[in-house]
Amino acid sequence: MQCDNALEVVQLELLLDLADLVAQGFETALLTALDELDGRVLFNRRLDDDPQYQRIAAVALGPENEVALVFLDHSGTSTRTEDARASNHPLRDEALAAANTEQN
Repeated sequence: MQCDNALEVVQLELLLDLADLVAQGFETALLTALDELDGRVLFNRRLDDDPQYQRIAAVALGPENEVALVFLDHSGTSTRTEDARASNHPLRDEALAAANTEQN
């Protein structure tokens, strides 16, 4: 099952790479991609002190609640997506806890 879940994270990354972030905006592009993957937003926050990214969204994907972190760069033109379990970002634990709380 982990292989399928990892696939959902990759699919999310690909859908966001294809999105026109400037025209759609980050939130709309994210929601559109999540709609295709049976996903939902756990949180979407500004990163005021981050040197590389302006926003982070934590999302849960599919029936297994695979958690991914999606980062929007300062230019607003590209994203980076990573599996929250493999992330070392400070908001990783909050994202995993939010998904766990939702599941219970």
